[in-house]
Amino acid sequence: MSSVSRLVSSVCKKIIKPYSPTPISLRCHKLSYLDQMVGGIYLPLALFYPKLSNTWSNKPNNVVSQHLEKSLSKVLTNYYPFAGKLNDNISIDCNDSGVEFFITKINCPMSEIFNHPYFEKHNLVYPTEVINNQYTYEGSLAVFQLSHFSCGGIAISMCLSHKVGDGYTFGNFMNHWATLARNPLSSEIYPISPKFDGSFYFPPTKDEDSSNVSNNNIMPQREECVSKGFSISSSKLTALKARVINESKVQNPSDTEVVSAFLYQRAMATKKLVNSSSIRPSLLHQAVNLRPPLPKHTMGNIGCLFSILTKEEKEMDLAQVVSKLRKEKEEVKQKYKNAKIEELLPITLEQYRKANDLLVNNSCYDLYRFSSLITFPSYDVDFGWGKPEKVISPLSTSNPPIKNMFVLMDDKNRDGVNLTCSMKKQDMLAFERDEELLRFASPTS
Repeated sequence: MSSVSRLVSSVCKKIIKPYSPTPISLRCHKLSYLDQMVGGIYLPLALFYPKLSNTWSNKPNNVVSQHLEKSLSKVLTNYYPFAGKLNDNISIDCNDSGVEFFITKINCPMSEIFNHPYFEKHNLVYPTEVINNQYTYEGSLAVFQLSHFSCGGIAISMCLSHKVGDGYTFGNFMNHWATLARNPLSSEIYPISPKFDGSFYFPPTKDEDSSNVSNNNIMPQREECVSKGFSISSSKLTALKARVINESKVQNPSDTEVVSAFLYQRAMATKKLVNSSSIRPSLLHQAVNLRPPLPKHTMGNIGCLFSILTKEEKEMDLAQVVSKLRKEKEEVKQKYKNAKIEELLPITLEQYRKANDLLVNNSCYDLYRFSSLITFPSYDVDFGWGKPEKVISPLSTSNPPIKNMFVLMDDKNRDGVNLTCSMKKQDMLAFERDEELLRFASPTS
């Protein structure tokens, strides 16, 4: 047993089932084509609450757990596919078999987790079997863990199957759950009532061909990597935006565009130093949420990719990268703007094909994946004892981490950006020491 795993004790497992049975008409949830394309990876996220409000601070641990369990049961009535069983790559049998809920005690203060130089210790707040087998786990489609720290704080972690939904689905589930926990006797209604109707917009392939639906060339490859966190303050973000505005035609760059371009630029520059060579052809993949044009209540995997290619050093200029990102994003939006329902799948598959072709046709490439949860209210998740002090973003804790993966989130004050990145160890050593990076980004661990 490792010194890290010795910190965990008193593991208890429960099965939480939907509060109300799923209607017969919803028992068979057909996967959409995009659901069929994604791998079976579990998306992890953890919320840290160092000190509970006075109302909760003196209550026994089992009362906190029961509070979460009851509200989780209620929200599963709305998000019923998570409580079902996957039927190959075709459908989910929404049989209300339930989700796994673990309760643990971690024998150290929460600060010891935060102050660890890399992200390995963060895995303590996730169910061990899931985090160690994120691509092959065969348990429930959603797994949760409540961790009690010796300092009195708690962490609530969630691992949700990507087969059921994307980051947007995850975020809505999380906030819907918190709303029900915070107001168990209230008639308050969560603003988005979920509908799992993705197959209407992206019809699945024929049953006999479902196992062949894949996206292998652009799916993440598992390699030995390390993960680290950084933050970009409001003032530093403003300075980066000013540079872009002064040097390009993009006069209203978004946080996602500026931070993605900056990190991509610094990753390419430091990789060049590691290899003591000229710049390697590099690709930036950016995930895009398709709500709108699709309805906000549509859950599942509702998104596409766009990519930019960088071949020469003169293309690494920050303003130029932001301009290319904006151009690609606007072209994608235009394609979907007036699309009919039957055109949505062909347009989306064409985006994936373009990304795939860029990889195939540029064999000496470095691929950098970016996923942004900026503007999503992760720091508003209040189960009744206040908002989280820290949110650890999805995929930053993958085991092993995904190579060259960057996840962007708002900081707690909503005016800066927190980010996590995963790279090979030698690349990370150069990246985290890059003077230009450290002018604008501060290590958070």
